[in-house]
Amino acid sequence: MTDQYPAPQGQPQQQHNPYQASAPQGGYGGAKPRNSLALVALILGIAGFFTGGLASIGAIIVGHISLSQIKKTGEEGRPMALWGTILGYVAIALWILAAILFVAFAAAIFNSPEFQNQYSGY
Repeated sequence: MTDQYPAPQGQPQQQHNPYQASAPQGGYGGAKPRNSLALVALILGIAGFFTGGLASIGAIIVGHISLSQIKKTGEEGRPMALWGTILGYVAIALWILAAILFVAFAAAIFNSPEFQNQYSGY
């Protein structure tokens, strides 16, 4: 039986496995590095919905820093940094809206005639 893949003269013969994937030859080079602050901004942007907006401040700051770094260095991660920044702004807006609604609701209760009549004797 003859060898289907003969080795060149003077080189050791290697076993060829047809089921093993071969590494691509050439290519476009390695992937660009991802900006780590972009991931931090995204995590803080999501956490801002659960922390009363405190993490949102960090998401906005870190997101803008990350976007600036990505613009200068060309790193990957722009969508993550953008979403972290957007989520930070949205979370802060929702917490401010919730605070305004809470104050308005409390003022309506305290100024209601039922509340005034019930607690006016104290």
